[in-house]
Amino acid sequence: MDYLQNLSPIYQLVVLVAFIGLMFGFLVVYLDNSKDYALKRDWRDKDSK
Repeated sequence: MDYLQNLSPIYQLVVLVAFIGLMFGFLVVYLDNSKDYALKRDWRDKDSK
């Protein structure tokens, strides 16, 4: 943890935003692959042509 504290505040912010984005991405992938997620409206499987 000393490595993050030695970084400048701007780089600390970049690391924090990247970590939050990565966690959000994992959440989106998990919910997209979950069949029990009832609030998902999946528009990809519909034949609208």
